[in-house]
Amino acid sequence: MSTLGELHLEKPIHSDALTRPMPTAEARPHLIVLYPQTSFRQIPLMRGKSILGRGTEADIRLEDEMISRKHSEISWDGTKITLRDLDSTNGTFVDGVALTSHPKGITPENRLQIGKMVLKIDFKEPTDDAIDREFFEAATTDPLTKAPNRRTFIDRSVGELASARRKNQSVHVILCEVDHFKKLTDDWGASAGDMILKSLAQIFTRNKRESDLFARFSSEEFILLLPEMTKADAVKSAERLRAAVESYKFSFNDKPIPVTVSLGVASFKGKEIPTLDAMVSTASQCLYYAKEQGQGQIVHSDAIQKA
Repeated sequence: MSTLGELHLEKPIHSDALTRPMPTAEARPHLIVLYPQTSFRQIPLMRGKSILGRGTEADIRLEDEMISRKHSEISWDGTKITLRDLDSTNGTFVDGVALTSHPKGITPENRLQIGKMVLKIDFKEPTDDAIDREFFEAATTDPLTKAPNRRTFIDRSVGELASARRKNQSVHVILCEVDHFKKLTDDWGASAGDMILKSLAQIFTRNKRESDLFARFSSEEFILLLPEMTKADAVKSAERLRAAVESYKFSFNDKPIPVTVSLGVASFKGKEIPTLDAMVSTASQCLYYAKEQGQGQIVHSDAIQKA
């Protein structure tokens, strides 16, 4: 299972097969919208100051209900880029840390959160346009399962958790692990293990809501973040996922493979919503207790608190 504390140590993910050369003097900074994926944009930055916001007075308009009309200010002086918050309602964040009105320098290594949007800075050569989508997919997608990767899940969760806190809504983390995955790969081989993981990603994608965040979190773990849902419905969602896996006919070389999953569900609401690290830690504890009870089990955080 995932170890706690890994979430703050992760660096942006790059494909081994895709390496971009160091930017030249001709490279120009662009603001890249990473999430939502449907809003993927590459916005060239002008020298000087630009206002980011939802209003018509903004230099760079970002359509998101959680973004203020004049939300933040980004500056490019030809050598460095800085960002500051303009007393926005929901704040401006760099790598999960809230900014103040004091400018903070940012680099391509940082992730910016404005409303529910996740953005980054990148320096682009004039000839980069043709390969940008390929780099984008490589940086956000798990290469085996084609599910969103761990870093993408972490980036996207910031806006969802901020929205739930502001609206006093519930949010839930479901951590799911293949039961006895090592034994499965020992008995059936690594190729069969890959097939199982790819099939699970497809099953989870089909059985989640469009608004749910989903990712491959570690070798045999998948994670979901479910906003705007009651505890009872979150448990029902976990049961739907468990049942969908149990009823799926996994097979390798025309031989059936018995596959089950265990799930841990952690629920929080409003101002009681902690950091994503803490939510994952609780879900991980629930998953541990689920696996202690046998295969194909679900444990909710309420059960741990009552124990």
